Amino acid sequence: MTGTSRPSDRDPTPARDRRERPGSRSGGRSSSRRDPGERRDRPRQPRRAPGRRMRAIAFSAGAVLVILVILLIAGGGGGTAPGTTVAGVDMGGDEAQVRAAVTKRAMDLLRRRVPLQAGGGTVATVRLADIGATVDVDAAIREAQESSPNRLVRGLKAVTGQSANEVPLRAIYRRGALGGWVAAVSDNIDRPERDAAVLVRGTDFTVNPAEDGRLLDRTALSAAVSGDLSTLPATITLPLRTTGPALSTEAARQQVAQAGEVIRRGTDVVVDGLRAALPPGDVARAMRFTPEGLRIAASTLRRPLLVAYPAGSVVPRPARYDIRGKRAIVVPSRSGRLVDARRVADGLMGEDRPVESAFVDVTPVFTTEKARSLGIKEEVGSYTTPYSPGEARVTNIRQASKILNGTIIPAGRSLSLNAVLGRRTEARGFVAAPMVADGLYVDAVGGGVSQVATTLFNAAFFAGFELNDHTAHQLYIYRYPEGREATLSWPTPDLKITNNWDAAALVRVTNAADSITIALYSTSFDRKVESETSERFEFTKPVERRVASPDVTQGEVLYSEGSEGFSVRITRKVLKGSELVSDDVFTTVYLAPPKVILVPEGTPGAETPVSPG
Repeated sequence: MTGTSRPSDRDPTPARDRRERPGSRSGGRSSSRRDPGERRDRPRQPRRAPGRRMRAIAFSAGAVLVILVILLIAGGGGGTAPGTTVAGVDMGGDEAQVRAAVTKRAMDLLRRRVPLQAGGGTVATVRLADIGATVDVDAAIREAQESSPNRLVRGLKAVTGQSANEVPLRAIYRRGALGGWVAAVSDNIDRPERDAAVLVRGTDFTVNPAEDGRLLDRTALSAAVSGDLSTLPATITLPLRTTGPALSTEAARQQVAQAGEVIRRGTDVVVDGLRAALPPGDVARAMRFTPEGLRIAASTLRRPLLVAYPAGSVVPRPARYDIRGKRAIVVPSRSGRLVDARRVADGLMGEDRPVESAFVDVTPVFTTEKARSLGIKEEVGSYTTPYSPGEARVTNIRQASKILNGTIIPAGRSLSLNAVLGRRTEARGFVAAPMVADGLYVDAVGGGVSQVATTLFNAAFFAGFELNDHTAHQLYIYRYPEGREATLSWPTPDLKITNNWDAAALVRVTNAADSITIALYSTSFDRKVESETSERFEFTKPVERRVASPDVTQGEVLYSEGSEGFSVRITRKVLKGSELVSDDVFTTVYLAPPKVILVPEGTPGAETPVSPG
């Protein structure tokens, strides 16, 4: 269908300009009246007042003017924005002068002494430069240039009094430096909780009260000395948390009351019709006061039961290894016959007396077959470190050696040296001796056991074991190989190794008059270990520390001159025949031993050394 064009029925004049013309039906007069029958096809448009239009035009012109002013204030579009700072240093001006100013600001921040406080007092001070912190000045300047806002944003900030851009100076630490320092502070501050303990003398029981412990929040301390150096607080309050004991004082007292009732009920035992009274003191010594409750250890009752019933008793003998040169020979086990100690222990905790029991055949846990199946045949790694006879630390080395000797690490399993040795206490045969804490030598019970850790670390190193967790001493100690050593404290740092071979390993510890040797016995599997030690690098200068000492009443005493710190890198390749098992790199950072000046206690600004917990 073809369309046709017709004149419009509507007046083409816009509604707002439509007026009556001369000769119209209105007689030439304008009128607002409309015939009721007339159709209004277009709605009437409101007329804009001239004043409003003028105001809109004025506002638009003003906005353009403001933007032009802001852009003028903001400056050119390239380079660093006016008002941009790096840790408070204005980036405007000559580039060389700016770099020098930022570098000086960085060094001032890195060398600033920051006290560490705990328990209401200063326990140490730290300069970040001394613990391996550096700053990438060029990177900070580049960030300031690249992160400058656009001209409009810069201008807005300028007219509102804001800095165009603030770029931080971030602390960067050498690998392992920050973690090592935090671990050292933790060693100095941490105090493990202490369970209530029950001392047994004959049939008398005495409760030693429990104590809460405290632990440093290592993550929080690391965060406090990381990030923007300009926000580093003037004093750092060490973030500590309290840990509670597993066995409370009240629980121990309740168990002591229960133990007294057990003794009062009597200790008579009947075996195969033969009655005997176990010494009450032996029963008391077999009692164990634990978070789970009071119990009697059957293993502790075996000897008094053997004395009470010697006839018919045959002591079982576990298999063992006899070391002949570099070979481990299995000595067979032997079965035995003993009074059922577990039945006696359970009976004594009950109401009935006498307690009835019987002889039972006993097979040792470690049998000949078990010993032979482990694959412990030959030496796969050993190491020796020297010590000076007669020193207190040697007592601790020998005590730890007795505990560690004979330990078996199953194939694929790990060993924690702290778990094997337990907490070093005087009650367990350890004595006070020097150890390194917070860069200083202090006396602590168990000092010297780190030599056992270092010797075991090196034996495992050359046996090709996986070295899971070890922490080098803060200061280099001449008797140990650079970078291949480990410190030990309670509960951390620990030494953890994994026997990642297909045969178990026997730990053999021997002590000579002036040395300790640890050897590991397993199956060779044609293992080989290749290692190299780098030259020393990244040397650091010693700092001066003023330490309060009760031995100094006036003046000052030079305790040590200090020396350089350094880093060293160890590489190790472990092979099984021609197959590469692992390719390891260890980097160790040794702090510079500080120049230490001892001053009287109460001297302003002096450090107060805290012995490890």
